[in-house]
Parts: sequence; C-alpha cells; structure tokens
Amino acid sequence: MLCPKCHRPLADESDGPYICCAGASMQWQCRQCAKVSEGFALPYGRCPHCNGELALREDGAANSDDARSIRAVRMAFEIELGGRAFYQRAAAASTDDAALRALFERFAVMEGEHMETLARRYHLDIPDPSPDFRIEVAAIFAEVPHAPRGGVDTGDDLFRIAIALEHRAAAFFTEHAARAPQGAPEQLLFQELAAEEREHAELLTTEQARWRERRPGLFGHEQPGTGQLPINAAELVLGGKPAERVAIECGGQRITYGELTDRVARAAGLWRQRGLHSGDRVAVKLPDGIDWVVAFLGAIWAGGVAVAVNPHIPASEWQFILEQAGFNVILAESDADTPEPWKSRVVLVDEGRRAVAAAQPIAPTRLDPETPAFWCHSSGTSGRPKAVVHAHRFAREVQRVSVERLGLVPEDRLFASSRLFFSYPQTNIFFAGLKLGATLLLDPQWPTAASVVATVQQMKATVLFSVPSLYRVLLADGHAPQLAAAGVSRCVSAGEALPAALRQGWADASGIQIIDGYGASEVLVLVLTSVAGDDGLKPSPGVTVRPVDPEAAREGLPSRLCIEVSTLALGYLDQPAAQADSFRNGAFCPADLFVATPGGGWRFAGREDALVKIKGRWVNLVELEQRLSQDVPGLAEAACACVPDADGLDIVAVFYAPQPGRGDEVARALRDRCETLPSYQRPKLFQAIDTLPRTATGKLVRRRLVDMARPGH
Repeated sequence: MLCPKCHRPLADESDGPYICCAGASMQWQCRQCAKVSEGFALPYGRCPHCNGELALREDGAANSDDARSIRAVRMAFEIELGGRAFYQRAAAASTDDAALRALFERFAVMEGEHMETLARRYHLDIPDPSPDFRIEVAAIFAEVPHAPRGGVDTGDDLFRIAIALEHRAAAFFTEHAARAPQGAPEQLLFQELAAEEREHAELLTTEQARWRERRPGLFGHEQPGTGQLPINAAELVLGGKPAERVAIECGGQRITYGELTDRVARAAGLWRQRGLHSGDRVAVKLPDGIDWVVAFLGAIWAGGVAVAVNPHIPASEWQFILEQAGFNVILAESDADTPEPWKSRVVLVDEGRRAVAAAQPIAPTRLDPETPAFWCHSSGTSGRPKAVVHAHRFAREVQRVSVERLGLVPEDRLFASSRLFFSYPQTNIFFAGLKLGATLLLDPQWPTAASVVATVQQMKATVLFSVPSLYRVLLADGHAPQLAAAGVSRCVSAGEALPAALRQGWADASGIQIIDGYGASEVLVLVLTSVAGDDGLKPSPGVTVRPVDPEAAREGLPSRLCIEVSTLALGYLDQPAAQADSFRNGAFCPADLFVATPGGGWRFAGREDALVKIKGRWVNLVELEQRLSQDVPGLAEAACACVPDADGLDIVAVFYAPQPGRGDEVARALRDRCETLPSYQRPKLFQAIDTLPRTATGKLVRRRLVDMARPGH
C-alpha cells in the first residue's frame, strides 16, 4: 500500500507508519516532530509517532508547508553530503594514522545515518555524493586557510577544517531558522541541525585534544597509547580465581569461574567471526542471566565495547541509542522491536548460545588502559540517558570499595534487586563481585518485593544491594526480619537518598544497619559511604573529594563536589557541553548538592534543580519532603516540586502516595505538619497520586511531578 501524498510505501522505518484515513482531506501536524498525518482526528489528539500535540492545518497550508519542508531537507542534504564527503576524504588522507582514520570514518557514518533518518522522515531520496569532492573545497566553504605542508594535510590541518566546517554549518542553519516562519517544520528542522553541528564541533575539539595527547578517543579505536602496559578488563575481572569456585547461580543453573572464563573466550571468538573489530559496539539486551554475563564480558575480551540495554526499554529510547551507537552486534530475545538497518544485526539468544558453544576460544585482546571497554547509560532523571564511556582501567580497583568499606569476602553470595543494565548492580555485584571471587545470584524476572524475598530465601544471599524505595516496601510489608532470618548479613542502599527514618526502621526490624552509599554511572563505585556511627557520607577508600565551592561548604551551604577515583569514566559520548560541566581536571562533578557535616562527612542535599527560590528565600526540596513525610501514618512516599501557580509564580507542591484507604488521614497530617514550617516553605498544592514517577532504576523523576500539576493532567 502506498502513501496517497508521495506514493511511497506506508512503512516508515524510523518514525512508524504514515497515517492515512480513507483519503480524507483533513491534515494534522505534530507541533513537536512536525510529522503530518492525513485523515480524521486521531485518538486523544496526540501524535502517533512521538505523542506530541497535534494541530489542524488550514486548507492549502499542507502543500506550501510541505514544499518548504522539502526544500529545507534538500538544503540539509547538500550540507551533510559535503560533510560526509570531507570526512571520507579526510579518513583516506590519514592512512598513516589509524586512530585519526577511524575517527573521521565514524563521523562520515554519523553524517550518513542522519541523512538516512531525514530521508525516512520526509520520504525523500538521498542524493548521490560528488566523486570530485576535494579537501580544498571544504576549506573554502569553512573559510579557513588551506596550505598543506609538502602537499599533505596533517592531522591538525584536518581537525582545523573539520571544526570550522561544523561551525560554519551551525551558523548557516541558525540563520535560516531565524528566517523561517515561527513554529514551521523547516524552522524546527534548521534548529535541530544547528544544535547537531554545534555538538559535532565541540566533540571534534575534545577528540583533537585526545589525539594530540595520543589518548584513545571516546569512539574507542586503537592508537598509540599512554605508555602503560596493555590490559583487558574482562581478563582482569575473571582472572586468578579457583576454577572450581561457583561464579554465578541463576535459577537452576550454575557456572564455575573456570567454565565462565572458557565460555567468555568462546563468545569473544564468535564476535570476532562476525566481524567485530576493536572499538566496535555490542548491545546486550537480555534479562539477567549467564547468557548476559557471557555476552557482555565476551565483547570486552574481544576488544569491543559492551553496552547493556534494558530489555524493557521504551521504543523511543531504543531508537535513540541505536542511532547513537551503530551496534555491530545486538544480542536479544527478539528482534521485533529493533528497526532496520539494525534488525539484521540482531542475534537471538538461543542462536547465540549454540554458536558460542561451537566457537573456538580466543586469547583476550589487550589494549591501552585508556581504551573504551564498555558504556553504561545514566539513569536519565534530567533528560535523555547519556552514554557514559568507561576505559579498561576501571577493572584494576573496581573491587576496592567492596572489600575495604563494605566488607565483602569471596565466600559472600551477592544479590541485587535492580537489574544488571543499571550501573549500581553492574558495578557492585557483577564487576566487583567477580573480581573478588564471590558468587553472583541472578534473577531474570523483573523485580518485585515478593520476587526479591523469594530469591534471597531460595538462593541464600548473604549481601543484598537495593534502593530506598524497595527497602521501604519490604519494611512496610514485614519482610525485613524474613531476610535476616534467610541469612542476609549486610544490606547496601544506593540510587537515591536513604531517609534516616527508613534506615532506623530497618535496623529495628531486622537487626541489620543499612550501609548507605552514593555513586554514579560516571564513577561506577560507591564513592561516598556511610556505615553505622558515621556522621554523614564519608569518602570511600581510594576516593578524594573536594567541594566545588569551598567557601559555601565552610559556611554550611550546599555545594557540588569534585570526585577523583580510579574508576572515573572517559566521558560522555556526543555530549560535549555536559562533559565540560561534569568532568573537570580529572574529577567528576555531579549536579548533586552536598552539605558538610561536623564530623567530616557529607549530607546529600538534592540536585541543583532541588534547590529553588520561593518568595526570595532558598528552599531545599529534598530536606522539605523528608521533614513532611517522616513518621506520617499511612503515607507510602512523598516528594516536593516547584510548580507555577495560576499567576505564573513559583510555589511548592507536595505529591503524596497514601496507603489504600488512608488518603484523607494522610492529607490532614501533611497539612497539619505544614503549619509548623516557615511560611515560604509551606506547600500550596497537595496532590495525591498512586506512585511517584521513577526511572527504570528507581530514581525519582522530579520534572514529571511538574507535569502532573498542570491543568488537565
């Protein structure tokens, strides 16, 4: 079946099917993605592609708007064709520099993939590139001098032209966006392209600095190293254990360290057979289990870059990661939710398991310690998930905090309520657990309070890693004593702040003091920890912490921290602005705020967006919600947000989830408690909800609370 407008097949691989309803003449345009749909009003009036708001188009607007959009896309094609041709020619000119050649080849692919996305979105053909393109042409367009030494462009010459090209293109698209009609599809397109070109310029600047220092770039291709001995992170994690010791138990399956190492080496051999080269990315989109571990470590063993993906990932996020990563291999249970051209790269888990068993094991590929080994994705509380790139060196001391601060030993049996795609369990039971020789207990099913209790009891876990929201449910349902009776001797909490009342309640019910930890995808380990008797969170062994604003910290005011640790990531992929803000002089500076304690520790004070000004006074939303919710009978959980009132002025709103049948009781208790607060801290809006919005890894998404307060939600 063909589209009635352009006579193309109705399937749109990037954005879903093109909508046509019986040839009706009405047209609707999405204000967010600019996609046009023909026919009657769609259910709920939302865009079927991105869920954006739809607007009815006036007669005649369709043809003129479409014509302008097509002209804009063709103009974009001309610019991006030039960019791709330059990067292809620059790669060819870098024959003596493998790292530079790989970098420019990657940028050429990025330009081509973006053109394919535009072509699918707007039903247009990509024009053919000019075979006569020359680097001198790019230099002229970029308005930079071009005088290659001895007729040969140096790496710095190519970087200089590339960065100038991206800046020139960004200025070009910005200028055209300003001329376009406000809100028109071509304006949205030009704004998108301008932002992309600016990001490319910043990324090239970062890569040039890495190239000059002979450090591997974020894309992970080999180049002359730092002078350190080459290593392989998977080999470091698995090596030196008794072959007969049990490494993993999952349901009725178990595998020893000797068997696991052999299977990982075979998986690496399989990936190599399928064309994997150093720096190529392998997606592991599976439930937790032995297959997950083998595939992930096998990619690293082969010199590739392993990427764990939530098997329940929403389609829009999966599309975003696919376009970002360009996976060589995707291991999954199904290919149904993976669009082309990536669908052809999916290896189904049953097929992969058989192929691994038949493959020949290979020796680990040892690389410079600064070479990328794996990506993990930030949890996305402030927007789209960011790909965090970690180097092979992370494995050298990934177990140190677990041994020296958490007190783990090889005889421990480790279980985490969160799944392995989340960096908290990925670090603390997977990497650190295997490195110290403990036994990992894995559960492929999606976690619930009941499933956590059942797994701990059946598999006899000695250490439980979980998050405050689940500890709260387990405590309320009376499971804390059961877990202690089942053999759990240590409980660790991270992922969000652990309320003091919850920590004390758990200790009273189970006899176990929860170890509170603070970590991040960018540093992997729990860089700040608090055990019984500590005054706040203390720097963990091997971690150095200093406040970004020492003066504010001395005065007891919130400050961001700079955290130095050997497991620090290389940075973010394609996020130069975020990289500059978060990675400073060899340290990670998260957006979280902390207040110094008298005992030399740090108390979590929320993120920067949790510190808001109401009536000219600063209000810390994290502290406020803890004061409001502590010991309120019938209250499951609560959170605060800053929202506009009817006049557009900022007010504090409290969103609370009462236990069944206790909503009125909880509302009265919260309002009574508010009367004890200073006037500027008192919430003006009280809204009952079923549950607080959280990420797949359990973190509160405060920005969604703001959406809930809007009229009509």
